[in-house]
Amino acid sequence: MSPVAMGDRMDVPLAPSLTRRAFLKSAAIAGVAGGYLGGAHLSLKDDRWTPNRSFWVSRGREPVSAPLRGGREADVAIIGGGVTGLSTAIHVLLRSPGLEVVLVEAEYAGYGATGRSGGVLGEGTEMGTPPGTGDNVAHVIDLIDRFGIGCDLERAPVAQLDPYRYAAGLKRGAEGLGASVREGSRVRAIEDGAPVVVRGDGFVLRAPKVVVATNGYTPKLGVAASRIFPVHTAAAVTVPVPREILRKLPDRIHEMTSDEMYMWGRKAPGQRVLVGAGARYFYGDGLYHRGDAFLFPALHRFLARCFPALASYPFQHTWTGPMGCTADQEPIIGTAGRTDNVLYCGGYTGHGLAMGTKAGSILAGMLHGEAPPAWMLRPTLDLPGEPLRYIGVNMIINLMNLGLYSMARHE
Repeated sequence: MSPVAMGDRMDVPLAPSLTRRAFLKSAAIAGVAGGYLGGAHLSLKDDRWTPNRSFWVSRGREPVSAPLRGGREADVAIIGGGVTGLSTAIHVLLRSPGLEVVLVEAEYAGYGATGRSGGVLGEGTEMGTPPGTGDNVAHVIDLIDRFGIGCDLERAPVAQLDPYRYAAGLKRGAEGLGASVREGSRVRAIEDGAPVVVRGDGFVLRAPKVVVATNGYTPKLGVAASRIFPVHTAAAVTVPVPREILRKLPDRIHEMTSDEMYMWGRKAPGQRVLVGAGARYFYGDGLYHRGDAFLFPALHRFLARCFPALASYPFQHTWTGPMGCTADQEPIIGTAGRTDNVLYCGGYTGHGLAMGTKAGSILAGMLHGEAPPAWMLRPTLDLPGEPLRYIGVNMIINLMNLGLYSMARHE
């Protein structure tokens, strides 16, 4: 375990990119205009989760494992069946075969951000290539080759895959090494102690070490709630497009709409084009996107403006989902609990497919006493509670849309 970790705060001398004082001042000013003093914000609370309606899942669901029921003990408990949690299970068991590793997932492997992503693999993070992230893609490909995962992997010119099938393959790989992966097992509370007690719907799981690998869903579990927050984004896939049109499109789409916000995309299976854009935070770390009637029409108009040949090819699949973010747009890792026996990682800001896979190996190393990369232990801006959190995060998103936040961060 890293000696510098202490609860949810990391004692590493790196300055946050935006001060708490500046954030709170701006949020307070915006709050007056927001009219939240009357308590109208209560109507914004919503405990639902947005279903996964992604193109990837629409191609066919994998069988799910039985939910966890009753009492269970483990050497390591992992919460979250995305790439981070599944990669952690694999790397823990590669290091220590025979350990009792139990992974619980509220829905099914790949349900969250993993199975809603564009499936493009990239080195580094949102803001660059920090130490230890230059081989993220190679790390993913190594796991795919090692476990024979069929996920429509394309290695050139852009590394990309089917993210849902990748998650399903990681699940099979973890189970093959001896992990117990239990889907349909939603966690409701984590109780600090020795051992840590994980309470869920119909089960109680006890383990001396717990890994929280839930990215944007993490704040709802009371872990790193001041550091990670969910931001919803959207993606869409067109109907099949003629090959002569596809040949003229870039393999990886990256069209800027401002200095910070952009439309991203790729060519998808079945002669289709996948694009995504947008960012929205919902009150109380909300995990349900209420839907915006203008969102997908606006995205299609922008797609047609960038690539006129696609104007007559409508979207056939559209979906939204939460990605985990931090105030400085970089992933974090840390520990919580009185004895640092709860580990967490997240905040990939839309770059979690490869980085989350690498994070699994880093978390496994921490469980074996190894220190993670120092940059992941940096302090970050502690976000306030609601309603300032709602006002402030959406204010930053709006500033990013105007290209102002980028300038402010570099003054």
